[in-house]
Amino acid sequence: MPAAARIPLRRPGRRAWTRPGLALLALPAIIGGRWLHTELKESDPAEDAILTESPAAITLTYTTDVQLPPSSVEVRPAAPDATPVPAGSLAYLADDRRDVIVLPLNEALGGGSYMVAWTTAGPDGHRISGDYAFRVEASAADPSATSAGTGVADRDSVAAPGTAETPLPGGPRAADGPRSGAPRTAPVVDPFRTGMGFLFYTCIITILGAVAFRTLVLGPCARSGESQEVIASAASRTSVLIAMGLGLLLFLVPLRLWNQAETFFPDDVPGNLLTVATGTPWAAGWWLHLAGVILVAGGLLIRGRNGVRAGGWKIITLGALLLPAVPVLSGHGWADSPRAVSAAATYLHVAAAGGWMGGLACLLFAGLPALHRRGDAAIPNAPGAAGMVGAFSRVAQAAVSLLLVTGALKVWTHIDAASDLWTTPWGRSLLVKDGIVAGILALGLYNWRVVRPRLARGSGGRLLTRSAALELLLGTAAVGATAFLVTRPLG
Repeated sequence: MPAAARIPLRRPGRRAWTRPGLALLALPAIIGGRWLHTELKESDPAEDAILTESPAAITLTYTTDVQLPPSSVEVRPAAPDATPVPAGSLAYLADDRRDVIVLPLNEALGGGSYMVAWTTAGPDGHRISGDYAFRVEASAADPSATSAGTGVADRDSVAAPGTAETPLPGGPRAADGPRSGAPRTAPVVDPFRTGMGFLFYTCIITILGAVAFRTLVLGPCARSGESQEVIASAASRTSVLIAMGLGLLLFLVPLRLWNQAETFFPDDVPGNLLTVATGTPWAAGWWLHLAGVILVAGGLLIRGRNGVRAGGWKIITLGALLLPAVPVLSGHGWADSPRAVSAAATYLHVAAAGGWMGGLACLLFAGLPALHRRGDAAIPNAPGAAGMVGAFSRVAQAAVSLLLVTGALKVWTHIDAASDLWTTPWGRSLLVKDGIVAGILALGLYNWRVVRPRLARGSGGRLLTRSAALELLLGTAAVGATAFLVTRPLG
C-alpha cells in the first residue's frame, strides 16, 4: 500500500465549513446603503432652463468626485453642424469641491437653444457621459449682434467668471426655478476591456496562487519528509506558471493604458497616453502594475535553476503582493464608500481568490504532476498526494472564508439596497457569479468529504484530477464574471 495511506488525516468535521457558511448567512444582514455611483446631480444652467441672459459658465455637479483630465464639456447651438461655443479650460470649482466642474464661456450667448454635452470619469475610472438642452431668450441679447447660425453674440458684455458681478458657479439663474440636472448616462460595457480584465485577473490570481502554493503547500510537504526531487520539480513547474502569467501581464501594461486613453480621447490616443498615466487618481494603478511585473520578473531571474532559491522567491512574493492593489486603485475598490473598507476588502478578495483558485491550478499542473513523475510508492515516509492535498485544503479553507467575508463587504459598500441585486444588471450579474461560486464551494466540499479520505486509503487519484479540473473550470468562469462586474457601473 502506498505510504500516503498511512498518513493520519482528520475526518472532515462541521467546523471545516462553519466560517464560510456563517459568512454566507451574514451576507443579507450586512447589505446596506453604502453605494456611491457617479452621476450628474445638477447643472447650471439647468436642463430645459429658459434664461433671461447669457450664462457666464456651465457648472456641472456630480454625486462623487470626478477626474478632470479625461473630462470634456462642449456647448453648441441646437442646430445641425453648429460650431461649438468658444469656451475656456475646464476647472474644478475649488480645491475642496472636486465633484463640481466648471466650463467658463469666452463669449456671451445669443438668443436660441443650446446643447451641453459632457464626458467624465468617477473615481473608479468608468466613462460616463450625457447631454441636455437649455434656451436663452432672444430678448436677452442684442439681435443685431448675434452671429447667424451660431447663436453667439459678437459682444463682450458678460463679466468674466469669478468676478463680483457674475460669481461662479454658473451665471444668471434660470427663469423657471432652481437648478436641476437630469443625467443621461449610458454606461456601455466594452467587451474588449472586459476581456483584458479577465486576463488581468487570471494572471494576478495565478501568480498569487503560485506564491501561496510554494510557501504554504510545498513548504509543509518538504518539512514532512517529501523528497527534494518532488519539491524541486513542483517548484520549477510553479515557476513556469508564474512566467506565463507574467508574460501576459507585461503584454497588458500598454494595452490597458491604450484602451483607457481611447475611451476618453478617441481623436488623439497617442497624445493623451501621458495624461491617462499621470493625471488621474487611478494612474497609480498603472505604475503598481509595472512595478509588480518588474519585481516578479527579477525574482524569476535569480531564483536559481531548480526554482528553490529563497532570495528569488522573496522578490517574487513582494511583486505578487503589489498586484492586488492595482484593481483597488483602478476600479470600484477606490470609488465605493467607506473607501478604507472597500479598498481593504477588494485587496483581500483578490488575494484570497489567488490563494484558492491560483493554488488549485498549481496543485493540478505542478504538484500532482511532480508526484506522478516520481511515483507515490518510491519513498515510504513521503507525504505523497494525500499530504499535498491536505496542505492545500488548509490554505483553501482560509482563502474561502476570507473570500466570502470580503465579498460580502464589497456588496455592502457597492449597492444601495438589497433589491439592487435583482433589479439592476450589475446585481443580476453578481448573482450569476455567486451561483458559480456556490458550485465551486459544493465541489470543494465534495473533495473534502469524499476525495480526500479516498486519497488517505491509497485511491481516488483520478477522481481528484477530474473534480479539481471541474472546480478550476468553474473558478475561471467566476473570474470572467468578476471581469464583467468591475467594468460595469451599477445600474
